[in-house]
Amino acid sequence: MTDRFEGKVALVTAAAAGIGAATARAFAEGGARVMLSDIDVQGGEAMAESLRASGAQADFTPADATSEEEVAWLVARTVEMFGGLHLAANVVGDSVGDANGPDMHLKSVEGWDATFAISIRSAFISMKHEIAHMIGHGGGAIANVSSLAGMVYVPESGAAYSSAKAGIIQLTRFAAVTYADRGVRVNCIAPGVTPTRAYYKRGPEAAAQQIARMVDRQAIKRAIETSEQAAAIAWLCSDDAAMITGHNLPVDGGWSAR
Repeated sequence: MTDRFEGKVALVTAAAAGIGAATARAFAEGGARVMLSDIDVQGGEAMAESLRASGAQADFTPADATSEEEVAWLVARTVEMFGGLHLAANVVGDSVGDANGPDMHLKSVEGWDATFAISIRSAFISMKHEIAHMIGHGGGAIANVSSLAGMVYVPESGAAYSSAKAGIIQLTRFAAVTYADRGVRVNCIAPGVTPTRAYYKRGPEAAAQQIARMVDRQAIKRAIETSEQAAAIAWLCSDDAAMITGHNLPVDGGWSAR
C-alpha cells in the first residue's frame, strides 16, 4: 500500500475481471477508496471482497454501463458511500455478436449497434455523470480505455469495435479540452494484446492462436499483463500526470510504433 491516492475516491467499471479488476487493485493499493461496478455480480463482489481482505476500503455496485439510469445511480451511490468522486476508470467495452472480423459486408447492423453501445455509449454515459459531480466538487481525473484497434488496422477486432474505440480517443480529447478549466483531466489508454476473458469467447485453443499471431506484430514479443494496463491508468490519474490531459497512451508493446 502507498499514499499515492490517499483521501481519494475511485470508481472503476468492468471491475470484475481483466483490466478493470487490475485497475481497482492499483487504485486500492495507492490508498484510494474504491467503488467497483460490473454486470458480473458474482465476480464483482468477489473482487471487492479480495480488496477488503487486503486492507482496502472497497465496495461493489452492479450496473449496466449502457444504461444512464443505472450509471447515475452508481455515481450517486459512490458519492453517498465514500463521500466524493475524484478518480474514474471507464473500462467497459467489447465486440458483440457478429461484429468482429474484417468483412464488413457480412456483419449485421444489430451487431454494430450493440458493439457501439457497450464500447462508446458506455463511456459517454459514465463520463457525463462522473464529470457532473467532479466539476462541482474540486475536479478529478478520468481514464478511458480505448484500444490499439482504435489507432491502427487490427483485422481481428472488426470495423465496429475499431470504430467505437477510435471514437473513445476523440471523445477523450473533446472532454479534456472542454473541462480543463474546471479541474477535470481526461485521458485514455490504448491496450495492445492483453489476454482477458474477451479473447476466450471462442475457446482456449483459438484464443492462444490469436494471441500468438497478434503478439508477433508487436516490437516486444509477449502478451501484456492486465496489471501493466492498470499501471498506466493509475499513472494518468495520479498527480504525477497533473499536466497531462487529452492524451491517448498506447500500451501495446510497440505495435503502433512499427
